[in-house]
Amino acid sequence: MNDDARDLQRLEQQRTALAERLKLPGWYLAATAAVMAAVMALPFLRPQHISEGVTQGSWLLLILTQIGLSRLLVRTTGVKYRGRNMTYPSARPVMWVTLAVSLASVAGEHVLLGRGDTVLAIALVIVVVAAVVGIMLWQNSAIRHDIRKGRAVSR
Repeated sequence: MNDDARDLQRLEQQRTALAERLKLPGWYLAATAAVMAAVMALPFLRPQHISEGVTQGSWLLLILTQIGLSRLLVRTTGVKYRGRNMTYPSARPVMWVTLAVSLASVAGEHVLLGRGDTVLAIALVIVVVAAVVGIMLWQNSAIRHDIRKGRAVSR
Protein backbone atom coordinates (compact mmCIF):
# COMPACT_ATOMS: atom_id res chain seq x y z
CA MET A 1 0.00 0.00 0.00
CA ASN A 2 2.89 2.33 0.70
CA ASP A 3 4.14 1.88 -2.89
CA ASP A 4 0.71 2.85 -4.21
CA ALA A 5 0.67 6.07 -2.19
CA ARG A 6 4.18 6.90 -3.38
CA ASP A 7 3.19 6.23 -7.02
CA LEU A 8 0.14 8.47 -6.66
CA GLN A 9 2.25 11.20 -5.13
CA ARG A 10 4.77 10.93 -7.99
CA LEU A 11 1.93 11.06 -10.54
CA GLU A 12 0.60 14.20 -8.84
CA GLN A 13 4.06 15.78 -9.00
CA GLN A 14 4.36 14.93 -12.70
CA ARG A 15 0.95 16.44 -13.44
CA THR A 16 1.83 19.61 -11.56
CA ALA A 17 5.15 19.89 -13.41
CA LEU A 18 3.41 19.47 -16.78
CA ALA A 19 0.76 22.03 -15.87
CA GLU A 20 3.48 24.53 -14.92
CA ARG A 21 5.21 24.02 -18.28
CA LEU A 22 1.99 24.95 -20.07
CA LYS A 23 1.97 28.56 -18.88
CA LEU A 24 1.78 30.90 -21.86
CA PRO A 25 4.86 33.12 -22.11
CA GLY A 26 4.31 36.87 -22.22
CA TRP A 27 6.04 37.18 -25.60
CA TYR A 28 3.55 34.72 -27.10
CA LEU A 29 0.55 36.65 -25.78
CA ALA A 30 1.99 39.96 -27.03
CA ALA A 31 2.84 38.56 -30.47
CA THR A 32 -0.58 36.94 -30.84
CA ALA A 33 -2.26 40.21 -29.83
CA ALA A 34 -0.19 42.04 -32.46
CA VAL A 35 -1.15 39.52 -35.16
CA MET A 36 -4.81 39.74 -34.14
CA ALA A 37 -4.68 43.54 -34.24
CA ALA A 38 -3.09 43.39 -37.70
CA VAL A 39 -5.80 41.02 -38.95
CA MET A 40 -8.51 43.30 -37.60
CA ALA A 41 -6.77 46.34 -39.12
CA LEU A 42 -6.93 44.98 -42.67
CA PRO A 43 -10.55 46.12 -43.26
CA PHE A 44 -9.47 49.68 -42.43
CA LEU A 45 -7.28 49.74 -45.53
CA ARG A 46 -9.35 51.11 -48.37
CA PRO A 47 -9.01 49.73 -51.90
CA GLN A 48 -7.85 53.13 -53.18
CA HIS A 49 -4.79 52.90 -50.89
CA ILE A 50 -3.64 49.37 -51.67
CA SER A 51 -4.16 46.73 -54.33
CA GLU A 52 -6.06 43.46 -53.84
CA GLY A 53 -2.81 41.50 -54.20
CA VAL A 54 -1.24 43.35 -51.28
CA THR A 55 -4.28 42.57 -49.11
CA GLN A 56 -4.14 38.87 -49.99
CA GLY A 57 -0.40 38.82 -49.38
CA SER A 58 -0.96 40.45 -46.00
CA TRP A 59 -3.46 37.76 -45.04
CA LEU A 60 -1.01 35.04 -46.06
CA LEU A 61 1.82 36.67 -44.12
CA LEU A 62 -0.32 36.98 -40.98
CA ILE A 63 -1.48 33.35 -41.21
CA LEU A 64 2.11 32.14 -41.66
CA THR A 65 3.20 34.32 -38.73
CA GLN A 66 0.55 32.75 -36.49
CA ILE A 67 1.59 29.24 -37.57
CA GLY A 68 5.20 30.14 -36.80
CA LEU A 69 4.22 31.48 -33.37
CA SER A 70 2.34 28.27 -32.61
CA ARG A 71 5.34 26.15 -33.55
CA LEU A 72 7.63 28.36 -31.48
CA LEU A 73 5.28 27.92 -28.51
CA VAL A 74 5.53 24.12 -28.91
CA ARG A 75 9.33 24.36 -28.91
CA THR A 76 9.35 26.71 -25.90
CA THR A 77 6.94 24.75 -23.69
CA GLY A 78 7.85 21.30 -24.96
CA VAL A 79 4.15 20.44 -25.20
CA LYS A 80 2.23 20.12 -28.45
CA TYR A 81 -1.18 21.74 -28.37
CA ARG A 82 -3.72 20.03 -30.59
CA GLY A 83 -5.64 22.08 -33.13
CA ARG A 84 -8.86 21.59 -31.22
CA ASN A 85 -8.29 20.99 -27.53
CA MET A 86 -11.10 18.48 -27.22
CA THR A 87 -8.79 16.32 -25.11
CA TYR A 88 -9.38 18.61 -22.15
CA PRO A 89 -13.00 18.85 -20.96
CA SER A 90 -12.65 22.39 -19.56
CA ALA A 91 -11.44 23.70 -22.93
CA ARG A 92 -14.64 22.74 -24.78
CA PRO A 93 -16.76 25.72 -23.66
CA VAL A 94 -13.86 28.04 -24.47
CA MET A 95 -14.01 26.91 -28.10
CA TRP A 96 -17.62 28.14 -28.39
CA VAL A 97 -16.83 31.44 -26.70
CA THR A 98 -13.94 31.95 -29.12
CA LEU A 99 -16.21 31.28 -32.09
CA ALA A 100 -18.84 33.73 -30.78
CA VAL A 101 -16.27 36.48 -30.19
CA SER A 102 -14.77 35.96 -33.65
CA LEU A 103 -18.12 36.13 -35.45
CA ALA A 104 -19.32 39.12 -33.42
CA SER A 105 -16.09 41.03 -34.01
CA VAL A 106 -16.11 40.49 -37.77
CA ALA A 107 -19.79 41.46 -38.04
CA GLY A 108 -19.41 44.44 -35.69
CA GLU A 109 -16.36 45.79 -37.47
CA HIS A 110 -18.08 45.44 -40.86
CA VAL A 111 -21.18 47.28 -39.64
CA LEU A 112 -19.23 50.06 -37.94
CA LEU A 113 -16.94 50.67 -40.90
CA GLY A 114 -19.94 50.57 -43.24
CA ARG A 115 -21.62 53.33 -41.23
CA GLY A 116 -18.42 55.35 -41.09
CA ASP A 117 -17.90 54.96 -37.34
CA THR A 118 -14.14 54.55 -37.53
CA VAL A 119 -13.52 55.50 -33.90
CA LEU A 120 -15.98 52.89 -32.66
CA ALA A 121 -14.44 50.31 -35.01
CA ILE A 122 -10.99 51.05 -33.55
CA ALA A 123 -12.41 50.70 -30.04
CA LEU A 124 -13.93 47.37 -31.09
CA VAL A 125 -10.53 46.18 -32.34
CA ILE A 126 -8.94 47.06 -29.00
CA VAL A 127 -11.68 45.27 -27.04
CA VAL A 128 -11.53 42.19 -29.28
CA VAL A 129 -7.75 41.92 -29.06
CA ALA A 130 -7.99 42.13 -25.25
CA ALA A 131 -10.78 39.54 -25.32
CA VAL A 132 -8.69 37.17 -27.46
CA VAL A 133 -5.76 37.38 -25.04
CA GLY A 134 -8.18 36.84 -22.13
CA ILE A 135 -9.69 33.81 -23.87
CA MET A 136 -6.23 32.36 -24.47
CA LEU A 137 -5.38 32.77 -20.79
CA TRP A 138 -8.74 31.27 -19.79
CA GLN A 139 -8.27 28.27 -22.08
CA ASN A 140 -4.71 27.73 -20.90
CA SER A 141 -5.83 27.89 -17.28
CA ALA A 142 -8.62 25.38 -17.97
CA ILE A 143 -6.21 22.96 -19.64
CA ARG A 144 -3.72 23.27 -16.78
CA HIS A 145 -6.52 22.61 -14.28
CA ASP A 146 -7.59 19.49 -16.21
CA ILE A 147 -4.02 18.20 -16.24
CA ARG A 148 -3.60 18.76 -12.49
CA LYS A 149 -6.85 16.90 -11.80
CA GLY A 150 -6.14 14.12 -14.31
CA ARG A 151 -9.17 14.97 -16.43
CA ALA A 152 -7.47 14.77 -19.85
CA VAL A 153 -9.25 12.36 -22.18
CA SER A 154 -6.87 10.04 -23.97
CA ARG A 155 -7.27 9.41 -27.68
